[in-house]
Amino acid sequence: MTAPLNRIVIFGAGALGGLLGGKLSRVAPVVLVARPAVAAVLRAHGLRLAGQSNETLACGPNFRIVSNAVADLTLQPGDAILLTVKAGAVSEALNELASLPRAPGTPSLPLFGLQNGTGFEGALHAAAAHGFRPLHAVAHLGATLVEPGLIEDWGGELLLPEDPAGHALAALLANAGLKARTLPDLEVWRWKKIAFNCALNALSAILEVRNRETIRPEWRALRKQVLCEARAAAALHGVNLPPADALLEEFEGRAKASNNVNSMWQDLQRGRRTEAAYLNGAVAERVVLKERWAPSANAWLARIVQELEDARDATAQAEIRRRGIARLQALVAEEAQA
Repeated sequence: MTAPLNRIVIFGAGALGGLLGGKLSRVAPVVLVARPAVAAVLRAHGLRLAGQSNETLACGPNFRIVSNAVADLTLQPGDAILLTVKAGAVSEALNELASLPRAPGTPSLPLFGLQNGTGFEGALHAAAAHGFRPLHAVAHLGATLVEPGLIEDWGGELLLPEDPAGHALAALLANAGLKARTLPDLEVWRWKKIAFNCALNALSAILEVRNRETIRPEWRALRKQVLCEARAAAALHGVNLPPADALLEEFEGRAKASNNVNSMWQDLQRGRRTEAAYLNGAVAERVVLKERWAPSANAWLARIVQELEDARDATAQAEIRRRGIARLQALVAEEAQA
């Protein structure tokens, strides 16, 4: 039986959290937890959705914006929490969630983690000791944060677990005009997304192009090597992904249809830390240490993105990109000769 969800609490008001919060507020009460500066913009001007959407959602009883969750938010029966912060911020967000007051009789609440990458799962699962029921979800949603309060919606879908809360959330999302489905083998789909993000996000950020523009013939060998390494990392976790050629074909089909600026390039544009350490870096660490897989394409991608994060200015970034692209081209050439 599908359990009712009376309210959606979203931790993280970036592109994904903002898009989900705005859309869901049409069909259910939503509380969006945002940084103070972002909260001020949303309260003053509402949330504007562009791209495939064209609407402005005003704050109100069905769309509350809070910046101090401990002071302004009390968890209650029927709540579901969507954790949409970056992988590196999961522990901090969960500490804040654990400290929130609860209404009497509030049971263990479903907590959906929508993070990219791997390496944060232990922190998410530890939330079970604080009155939450951790669940993974996979977001294949094209959302671009143009500026605080303005998000481009490029479509896609949300994949949820075969679970009463998963079914209830899928129904709400469908009513809000978002594609969603529940799957029994969600961990396979989660690792597929990890693999696809490894093959897409870093290269897009290095080349400074939208997702679909990375699908160039000269990078096909690199894409395949990245996916093969991610496939090996998934196997170490007991997850069997499709054969490499099938994985590559599916990835290229998805990427060609994706017009958004992915989160890794957005983070670099804003001078923020990316999730490369939880994507390419985490995969490289697993396959190099456990499988003796070297040279690792994921390791090189992670290294170049980290250098871009550490760069002092645009001139330094341009030089890092020039050298990085040359190194990736050399890696492709070495793979062709192997």
